[in-house]
Amino acid sequence: MFAMSRRDLVSIYIACWLSVISRVDAFVVSPPSSANNCVTSSLHPSTKTSHMKVWKRCTRRKKNKPVSLKASASTTYDLIVIGGGSAGLTAAKFAATFDKSVCLVESNKVGGDCTWSGCVPSKTLLSAAKRAYTWQQMNEQYGDSKIDDTALRKMLQGVKKDIDEKRNRIYEEDDSPKVLESLCIDLAQGKATFRDEKTIDVSNESDDTSYQLVAKHGIVIATGASPRNPKLDIKGLDTVPYWTYENVWNEFFSSIEQNSKQKVSSKRIVIVGGGPIGCELSQAISKLGCSVTLISSNRLLPTEEVEASTELQEVFEEEGIQVICDQRVESVSKSDDDGLISVALTDSEDTIVGDHILVATGRVPNIQNLGLGNIGVQINSNNGIRVDDNLQTSIKGVFAAGDCTGDRQFTHYAGYQGAIAARNILLPLKDRGVLSQVPATTFTDPEIASFGLTEEAAKQQLGEDLVSISHRSLSKVDRAVCEGTDTHGFIKIVYHTKTKQILGATIMSPAAGELISELSVAKDAKLSFDKMSTVMHSYPSYGIALQQMAADVYYDKLKKSKLVYDILKRAGL
Repeated sequence: MFAMSRRDLVSIYIACWLSVISRVDAFVVSPPSSANNCVTSSLHPSTKTSHMKVWKRCTRRKKNKPVSLKASASTTYDLIVIGGGSAGLTAAKFAATFDKSVCLVESNKVGGDCTWSGCVPSKTLLSAAKRAYTWQQMNEQYGDSKIDDTALRKMLQGVKKDIDEKRNRIYEEDDSPKVLESLCIDLAQGKATFRDEKTIDVSNESDDTSYQLVAKHGIVIATGASPRNPKLDIKGLDTVPYWTYENVWNEFFSSIEQNSKQKVSSKRIVIVGGGPIGCELSQAISKLGCSVTLISSNRLLPTEEVEASTELQEVFEEEGIQVICDQRVESVSKSDDDGLISVALTDSEDTIVGDHILVATGRVPNIQNLGLGNIGVQINSNNGIRVDDNLQTSIKGVFAAGDCTGDRQFTHYAGYQGAIAARNILLPLKDRGVLSQVPATTFTDPEIASFGLTEEAAKQQLGEDLVSISHRSLSKVDRAVCEGTDTHGFIKIVYHTKTKQILGATIMSPAAGELISELSVAKDAKLSFDKMSTVMHSYPSYGIALQQMAADVYYDKLKKSKLVYDILKRAGL
């Protein structure tokens, strides 16, 4: 879900805002004072080695030391950020860039879900699974036999090592205390509780310390989200060990290492949940050699176009994944004899049996034990923190960003909101932090990316007469034909019939995440779909299909004025 580092996102956001506020005559950026002169000498990262980028710092202010509550003292910062995930890190780095004192409070390891249990490990796993699947296919087609269990186990050991290395590398380069210190961001390890709208208490049970922190300008809550408790919906789950996206990275590989007698190919994994997490992990685990059954209470990826759901299910079934849609899990139980898990469905007499069960039925905002009630912060219908368009909560000076608001849960959106929240607290004027349309990608193979309105939603909103569709199957995209990826996939663009403005798009294709970004830029720039035909693309790329599709719309537009063109041509023009 996250193609660039948070470090790069901060650079982009700050550059945009500087270009805006530099045009406001009343706003003057003063040089740093001698008392607090830890600032960035450049908004752009510089290369320190061939593998790691670092932020340039000119000088370093003295690091603040939080004082124990027992001393009846406190430490004051311009900004306090609660939560060290994508939103929190981006907010803190934004503040530090503008020479503001900032303290980041984190009760766990800095980096959040993205680094430790979401984007980084899942995309590493998916990449490895795709290579492993190709390896097995090539061996079966050109080798003497199928890959044996010993080779599979060796391969899986390498995958686990790769995941750990990638997580640690990104953590050390982007999120570690050492990096934060180099940026003059103070880190308070512990749990935060609001005392009032400007003061929080931070307690660390591991070393029995506590701090009181005061925010001069404001506080950003960026506590993220965690897996929904499936025990509330599935009977018997409290008696059965189950995986979530948080622990699967260790449990899956441990289950294979600990059971050397069972072949990897005979291991059966039941996955509950047909959203992005369930779909990505189902395909990855299947391609790594295990047998997978995916159970979804709806169609796969229910927020996407129906065509995408249907084609993805076809892909999964062709790859050997058993897909059960429109069924809810009623109960689960574990056999005392063989340890197998039995899954009973609500509307079926069939019982699904597996060695392990992974539950991916959604995530809920982390808003408990923050003392929000102490200051009167309101909660919305999604059980997240209620914010206005500028990300301010019901309490002035207290802002919230990212998954804890109950809005769409994407790392890139959380990072964007974190920067906006910090900007709205620390700088004059306000920017909008809640967006109506956010591009998103599910990184299955092929990827499924979308933004804006689906065809059905657009017609409901505007009426059928004002909605047009441009559709192209990947079988008509030369690059897909060359790579053999043309069996499944499509590009679908929804646009306004009269103005040709893009309303939304869904792409099922390799590199769909990159393609959707181009359409998102075009929409934000108010470039009509037909005008994209004038933007040159390289051939044979997947992206040139967008230009070709736009050209078809442009030619149809010209045809309607054919008579006028004929007259002008005869007139010698």
